[in-house]
Amino acid sequence: MQSGRRQVRFAFLATIGSMFFGGVMGALIVMAFVRPESPDLDLPRWAIILSEALILVPLIFIIERRQWPLIATFRLQGISPVTLRDTLFIGLGVSVLIDELDRMIALLFPLPDHFVRGMEFLTFATPLEALLVVCGAVLVAPFVEEVVFRGFFQGQLEQGFRDVTRAVLFSALLFTVLHFNPWWSLQIYLLGMVLGYLAWRTGSIWPSFVVHAVNNSLALWFANASEGSFSWYAPGGHVSPIWLGAAALATYLGFRSLVVQNPVPLLSDRT
Repeated sequence: MQSGRRQVRFAFLATIGSMFFGGVMGALIVMAFVRPESPDLDLPRWAIILSEALILVPLIFIIERRQWPLIATFRLQGISPVTLRDTLFIGLGVSVLIDELDRMIALLFPLPDHFVRGMEFLTFATPLEALLVVCGAVLVAPFVEEVVFRGFFQGQLEQGFRDVTRAVLFSALLFTVLHFNPWWSLQIYLLGMVLGYLAWRTGSIWPSFVVHAVNNSLALWFANASEGSFSWYAPGGHVSPIWLGAAALATYLGFRSLVVQNPVPLLSDRT
């Protein structure tokens, strides 16, 4: 019991420390290269990509010092094509359902203007800006966050708690808190639970990465679409019942197949 608590405490401190390191390094990069009187929009996007990537540096150092296997600790094992197919179904379905939940919550708790302005880095006007935004929001950020939260942190919690449910719920909670957006807390927490379940069930972060990347891609698409271009998808500001039904069906079929293809893992398979 005492050993399990130490492992949970170590995982928590290592994760928080790594996130703090990435944030500080990103801020230093911005301060070093961005001129307030003449800001270059490309540099902040580069800073975001670099700060996300730098989050992994402390964790890799810790794992190497402890001589743990990097692939197993980060849950980087490969997955089958069938699992990838199931994950794509789940990613599309869950992303649409969470999008509608976000629209409903926004009716009661709309995002403040400063949060809306803070999301402007997701928009782009040139090919270079598009490349940077897609690389950061769809590839780098989902990969780093899945390695940290579902690979390292949740994996350590599963062994420390010896309780998968608690591990998934705690990892989703920390994932939500560190996004620093109370208006999206419910959506992020629900997404975090789905991602945590996928990582545990398959023993790999690649399914959770795919779902995370699909969700971010949808958000990026919406952020750069012209007004009224999604009337076929969300007439009147809410997702059409047809698309909601299709999303629910895709989610159900994806999870049903995933469960069949991936039997319940034993704790010894994850250590």
